[in-house]
Amino acid sequence: MKRSIGYGFAPSWWARLRKSGPAGREEGASLIELALMLPVLSMLLVGIIFAGITFYHYVTLVDAVAAGARELATNGAATDSCYLAEQALVNAAVNLNTAQINVTFSGTTVSGTYSAGNPSSLTCTLTQNSPVSLQATYPCSLSIPFVGINLCPVQSGSSYLISSQTTVRIE
Repeated sequence: MKRSIGYGFAPSWWARLRKSGPAGREEGASLIELALMLPVLSMLLVGIIFAGITFYHYVTLVDAVAAGARELATNGAATDSCYLAEQALVNAAVNLNTAQINVTFSGTTVSGTYSAGNPSSLTCTLTQNSPVSLQATYPCSLSIPFVGINLCPVQSGSSYLISSQTTVRIE
């Protein structure tokens, strides 16, 4: 019996092997593309996470400054109102390292430094119906790896900071 010359239903194994894959043999191309893009995507993900943490610190600092300003405005011209305002600010700064928060008052004469549990260590002279500004800064580190660019908004000397300021009228 004679074999068919290519018109049969079952081609030989050599013909199947020749026709099974594309001409360029691209089986590993997607793996190489993943290997090239994975470092870029992971750096982007880490950058998004660090930016989110920095934004959370900023929102917490703004809320803490608002709490300190409310306390400053409602205590009137008492000599310990700056201490109470700074204590309210520190208490409202949840999840921040309170030792790194720097608080400054403008529009008043402040003497002493803040010491937890010692209201007489920080006194200020306030006059009623006068504006007083309360500003707080917190260190920030939002640097791009391998480039050295820091994306934090305020630079003070060699350190980068996030900052919040509000002005209240003393009642």
